[in-house]
Amino acid sequence: REFPHRGGLMRPLTLLLCAILVSSASAFVTPSRLLASRAPGLLPRSTRSVLRQPNTRAQLWRVPVYWAGVFQDMAAAGRSVMGGKTTKMSASAAAEGAPVFKASPGVPSWDALREAAAGSPTGKKLLGERAERDKGGGATHNDATLRLFGKKESDVRVVLYRDHAAWCPYCQKTWLLMEEKRIPYRIEKINMRSYGDKPDWFLEKVPRGLLPAVEIDGKTMTESLQIMQTLDQMFPTDNMMLPYGDKAKMSLAQELLGLERELFGAWCSYVFQPGERAKSLFESTMGRVDKALGATPGPWFLGGDHPTLVDMQYVSHIERMLPSCLYWKGLRIRGSGKYPNVDAWFAAFEERPTYVATKGDFYTHVTDIPPQYGPGQPVDASAPFMPLIDGSSREGWSLPLPPLSGDSLEPVLGSWNPGDEAARHEAALKITQGGEKVSKFACRVFGGEVGKWRIQGGGMRSALADPNAASDDRFLEDVSTALRHVSNALIHGHESSAAAIAADLGDAPQPRKDAVLECLDYLRLRVSVPRDMSYPAARQFRAHIQFVMDKI
Repeated sequence: REFPHRGGLMRPLTLLLCAILVSSASAFVTPSRLLASRAPGLLPRSTRSVLRQPNTRAQLWRVPVYWAGVFQDMAAAGRSVMGGKTTKMSASAAAEGAPVFKASPGVPSWDALREAAAGSPTGKKLLGERAERDKGGGATHNDATLRLFGKKESDVRVVLYRDHAAWCPYCQKTWLLMEEKRIPYRIEKINMRSYGDKPDWFLEKVPRGLLPAVEIDGKTMTESLQIMQTLDQMFPTDNMMLPYGDKAKMSLAQELLGLERELFGAWCSYVFQPGERAKSLFESTMGRVDKALGATPGPWFLGGDHPTLVDMQYVSHIERMLPSCLYWKGLRIRGSGKYPNVDAWFAAFEERPTYVATKGDFYTHVTDIPPQYGPGQPVDASAPFMPLIDGSSREGWSLPLPPLSGDSLEPVLGSWNPGDEAARHEAALKITQGGEKVSKFACRVFGGEVGKWRIQGGGMRSALADPNAASDDRFLEDVSTALRHVSNALIHGHESSAAAIAADLGDAPQPRKDAVLECLDYLRLRVSVPRDMSYPAARQFRAHIQFVMDKI
């Protein structure tokens, strides 16, 4: 489950003691020094340097970006790399006055862009799926609020309370089980403490505010494992999640659930402690997991033709272990050849649309992990991988993008890779549906509320969480023009848009351009998977924003 307030004063006192010990160790090589040593010519964005500093909570993330609704945010600090140098902007330093970017006939209006995105084959398909979703049907999707699976709305007995941003691994496994069993249910999304306040009505229902929570026939329950077992027994299906009538398999399931807790503990000791003292423990425990997967026929822990509760208990955390071990420790798990059964198990999961729809990408996870568990502790071996994942390297974050495949650093199987054009059009549909609001959201970088919400929480909240931030509308029209160019490039291709972008955006005064670049970067770093869009679409959106930034 989502952790509660985690020990009152004990946690801040422990962090203070660690800070004192670290600062007194003259030979200690900080992650910041490590970063400087590997990239002497490049100053990282402040949002990324926060991620790598040992004495911060290392949160680089944000509350949900609701593209077509109310925006909430974990704001950036108004600082970024532009033209190879670090620029600190403020509203007073930016150019004042009327918008200076042109809006030539080469860039369509938001209405025209919406029509074009909706009229593409991908747009028509996604809008059709949305219409089904609104009626409780269709495939698994983050935006769904009602799931009927062919039943009537009066048959719904369960309400699932899960987190808005789809960060919580305990919510994910519960959500996945309900989708696999096709249990009719409603969804209510609640903030995690790391990125927002919980509503009073939810705290009246669940006083400790824990997620996930479910309401079954009016009775509320927390703790994901207990919830999953209860749902499995209360809603019997052909694909039962535990082998209740088989004592030997039930004993094996219990043993495997214990091993999962060992793996989780070894991961925490490895990723969140300095150095690599716990590396051998983590690798040996992962080896035992791989061996357990190989002991039964098929890809699943208990055998059979479908994943069980045991698989779901493992998958949400191993999903987060893949990027975190690579990002902070330079350890590749999937595709390394060391764990072939784990590789086959993941591939089997990724053939299931129910799982892919709940799955985050590497960037989302290295930014959602620190607010929940604490900052990862990098070592030298992580240096080649950090910039590839967090975008401080252009590779994978700018055009032309390398092709996606099962052999990519972040593997994408053909079964859920729609191709570049479809991925672009998915991103375009998402941004154009709320284009004006997305533009306003990006202008929050100069709204004056950056960091306040976190300070009010004693520094224990996400470093970039600003759910109450306001927009600075002085830059709104210029940012809107830039984002219309982003959308147009996503729909029609960046090559055909390059000349119009340069003509419209290239001649503005430099302070004004710098301010708009801050806003675009602020938005680019806040695309979350699966909350906002799929991973293939997210990488296209991030890269096309970078393309327009380069032209500016």
